[in-house]
Amino acid sequence: MGSERGYFERELVIMSYLKYVKHRPIWHRLFVGMMVIYSVLAARLEAQVGLPIDLIPNDAQLRLALAKQPRLAASEARLQSQRQEAMLRRLGPYETVIAVGQQYRRPRNLAEGSSSDTMIGIERGLRLWGKESLDKAWADVIEARAQAEQALVVFEMHQQFFESWRGFLRELLAEESARRSAASSEALWLQAQARRRLGDLAQIDEQTAKAEQLQAFADLLEASAKKSAKIEQLSRRYPSLNYDRRLPTNFGQWLELLNNQFDLPRDVALAEQLLIERSPLVLAARLQAQAFGLQAKRADLDRRPDPTLGSYVSQERSGAERLIGVQLSIPIEGPQRAVSARLASQQTEEALNLTEELMLALQSDLRARLRSFHQGSEALKHRWEAYRLQDEAAARSLRGFSLGERTLAEVLQARRIADTQYVQALSQSLELFLLKTSLEIDLGMRWFAM
Repeated sequence: MGSERGYFERELVIMSYLKYVKHRPIWHRLFVGMMVIYSVLAARLEAQVGLPIDLIPNDAQLRLALAKQPRLAASEARLQSQRQEAMLRRLGPYETVIAVGQQYRRPRNLAEGSSSDTMIGIERGLRLWGKESLDKAWADVIEARAQAEQALVVFEMHQQFFESWRGFLRELLAEESARRSAASSEALWLQAQARRRLGDLAQIDEQTAKAEQLQAFADLLEASAKKSAKIEQLSRRYPSLNYDRRLPTNFGQWLELLNNQFDLPRDVALAEQLLIERSPLVLAARLQAQAFGLQAKRADLDRRPDPTLGSYVSQERSGAERLIGVQLSIPIEGPQRAVSARLASQQTEEALNLTEELMLALQSDLRARLRSFHQGSEALKHRWEAYRLQDEAAARSLRGFSLGERTLAEVLQARRIADTQYVQALSQSLELFLLKTSLEIDLGMRWFAM
């Protein structure tokens, strides 16, 4: 209610003082006339301030802001490396080996003479039945997991950005609260100054009003400095975004802003289903468990070692004898293969349990946040209504002060209560907006296609 309330308050001040100085000397009327001009111009300037359509960057804006982030480039490099890992899994550790050897014979009987033996052979490991298809399935899961991990990195970047943006909006809230207090203190000080000029107010009351005005102005400067520092921090990391934004200041604007966003599902079961289907955390965990499961199956198959088949040609005694042969070697299963299979099986069970734990934690957190949002939406209207009533009471108190019917202490107390309720209503509106935005991100309704 920033600009509307400011305009109403100034109009109230003007009407009260026109009535008060109706039969006053001309210099009193000139002074009040200057206040009229100031009030009208200030109200018109406030009315011209536009509000952003949305407080959160849209998909295109965020995509541009994150396009050159080093972490995104690192995730792309990791994706390519995991694709090569999948290719290695398809090919397997099977290579063709060529062996060449030569030896010299020098018998003890010198009459026989020395001779040389030459041998050349080739061999290759064989993948037993069932292992090749399993390795291909494992490679497919590795590639799918790589894609899911990259989506998870992007999701985490969205979360990191949202937390930074949340801090920026809270600094806007602090500045808006300080601006509200400064405007109220300024209006009160102007009236106290005018009454002091008319000899209708003690000097100590004028000084108190001035102190309130200076303190509020200092708070506004401090809040603006913190907002500027936050913008400087964000613009260094996200230079393409627009930071010239201002919070809505009344219930109607907040209601329109909340309704212009995506509609959250009221059915908790449907919301949980959307979360499980679209969450990169759940997808990455499921694929990790699936990869461990295939690894366990592969370790179990490896308890039957792969044989190596080779052939060789050799000549001995300087070519007097020639040999052609086939060689088959099979490793003897050792206890380490059984241990490796049990290890992979336990890792699979652990990954499945962790996935279930993750899903349970996400679902319980979703239920709590959905309930908090719907209950907060119902309470928001009552909070703004409470502020409206208190603001009207503060305005009447201000009018009574202008007519000499209220003391400065009464006006200050009424105004502080109204300002506190305004800040509470504004803060609850912003937190409700941020809560809904976070739910939209988690449910894949915002920034999902990036």
